Parts: sequence; structure tokens; C-alpha cells
Amino acid sequence: MIEEFVPRNGVVLDPFCGSGTTLVEALALKRRAIGIDLNPLAVAVAQAKVQPVLLADILDRINELARGYRARSDLDLAPEAIRIIFHPRTLGQLSYLREALDLARPEDVFLRGTLLGIMHGKFRKGGDSAYLSIDMPNTFSMSPEYVRKFVKKHKLEQLPADVFTKLRERAKWLLREGDLHASAERIVLRGDAVQMEALLKEAGAPQAHAIVTSPPYLGVLRYGAFNWIRLWFLGYEPAPIDRLLDSTDSLDRYLSFMENFLAAAARVMLPDAPIALVIGDVHEFDVKLKLAQRVWDELAGLVPFDFVRIVADQFDASGKTTRIWGEERKGKATPLDRVLILRRKRVRPRSRTRRKIAA
Repeated sequence: MIEEFVPRNGVVLDPFCGSGTTLVEALALKRRAIGIDLNPLAVAVAQAKVQPVLLADILDRINELARGYRARSDLDLAPEAIRIIFHPRTLGQLSYLREALDLARPEDVFLRGTLLGIMHGKFRKGGDSAYLSIDMPNTFSMSPEYVRKFVKKHKLEQLPADVFTKLRERAKWLLREGDLHASAERIVLRGDAVQMEALLKEAGAPQAHAIVTSPPYLGVLRYGAFNWIRLWFLGYEPAPIDRLLDSTDSLDRYLSFMENFLAAAARVMLPDAPIALVIGDVHEFDVKLKLAQRVWDELAGLVPFDFVRIVADQFDASGKTTRIWGEERKGKATPLDRVLILRRKRVRPRSRTRRKIAA
């Protein structure tokens, strides 16, 4: 879609950019990329992915940071659950980097995202690890109480991982195919997609030739609780993040949110510009809801867009993050994504009162 609808050097906007996949694809195709997300973790990862950096500069910066490190005596200030997860040597280095990274430097933005990716994960069969934590999943953070019980039950040991060494290893792997060059303009902002007009105006961003995005799923995950370790490194508590992101926990709230979002999207798009929304079906026990179709059925005529088509996007559910939550979530996973494609109208429709949502 990007190649078809967006001219070279045109603007691709992703208002729910997550980890930045759409932005990376747009830049690879020589298009300008703008991302927005309300989740600070998503913003940090997306910013890292689009930084124009050279491996040599990254390695030089890691060495500079390593030279500036001094052993810390204030580790008891870290939360108890964090002290359980990391060896004192590792925790000291992490605490230092929380303060030492200078986010005005592209290298440090890249290193922050790289570090978030190796904060925790599984050990290799030989007992070593590419990660910094005790042996635990990489895709999500087990709850603090579960961590305590799990460590005690399995007598898990903390590896005295050297953060600087792990960063060098991961940076070399991430940039194994070459440096990240400044192919086109890229902007990643933290903010509410419904307020994107003001955000983009303040950033001096142009109107979008296309929006390609995946709005929040209908009541699926608590992103803060499942990423509390990474959020600790960024200086955030998980509960406020979950409250901030909790706007789609019912169908009625979801549809209201989507109406407001599409109205906001129209104000930052060029006339006739397309918008592609990846929306997951919802299967909860015996109820099956094709949510993309429901969104359009409810909002047609209420938002300044014309319908183009809906495309099914089948994928392998075994790789889905929700698979690891266990049997208690059976029946609640999203088995199929559909892409709802709309086109921005040239003239805004007259205001209408939103129809009552059918039961």
C-alpha cells in the first residue's frame, strides 16, 4: 500500500506506532515516516529503530559510557522486585545508564531501545544468556509476586551480566546488515492519537499521504503490567500507564474511541489519502465479532471517509504474544486480523448524531 499510494518522499503516518514496524518499512521505501504512541515504552523502542546511526559510533559511545561507570552503593533504593531480577553488578550498571544516557544523542536513543530489548529473557541451554535478568520470558514481565515465588521455587540464580558487553553484542547483531542511514525524515512523538492534529502542528509535520496503523485491540492486554520491568528503566510505574491506555475495554467505548480517532485522522490527511487500519477479530467463548466490519457499519457516514475494502490478514497464531498467558485466556485471543481500508473524503459530511449501537 505504501508504494502504491505514497509518492517518493511522501509522508506515512502511524498514530499507534507501537515498536515502529510501519515507520521502518516507510523509511526503507524512501518515504518520510511519522509515528505517535501514548505508551512511553513503544515510543522509546520506535525511536531507537529509526535512528540514523553507525555501528562504529555506537561502539565508541558504549566504551565512553563504560569508562564513566563507577560502582554504586545505592542499589537498595531500587524496588525489591527489581533487585530479585538482576545481579547487583548488573543492577548497578542499569541504574547508572538510567541517568547517563543523553537522549539528545542519536546513539543514546538507539542504545536505550537496544537495552530495553535485552532487559530480560531466557537462558541458553548452556546456561549463559544474551539478556540481563534471571531466566524468564522476554516477551512480557511476570508479575513481581510471581517472580518472587518463581525464583524461590526454582532456586534461580542471577547472572553477573556486564551490561556494556551485552550492549556491544546486541548492537553488532542489530546492525549486522549495515548502518542505519538517514534515508528520509522521521519523527516519533509521544501523545494521544485523538490529539494528533495539535501534536503534529507543534512538531511542524506535514499532512499525511497515507495512514497505516493498528489501533488498540478491543480489551486484550494490560501493557503496563506486562512491561513493568522495562517501564522501571524508563522511570514509569505500570498502573498509571495502564489507566492511560485503558480506553477500549468495551465495544461501546471502542467504537466511540474509533469515531474520535478517525475524525482526528481526517484533519491531518490530504484529500483522497488512504487509511489502512489493522483490526483484530474478537472471539470470546461462543461470540465471534468481525470488528473491522462492525467499525465501518457503525461509523459509516459519521466520519469523513469512504469505504474501499476489507482484507483478511491471516497469520500464525502460535507466534502471538497472548499464547503464553495460559489456558485461562483460552477463547480470548485474536485469531484473525482484518485490514479496513478507507479513503479520505474531499468534503466533510454534515454533522450527524451518532446512531445507537446495536446490542
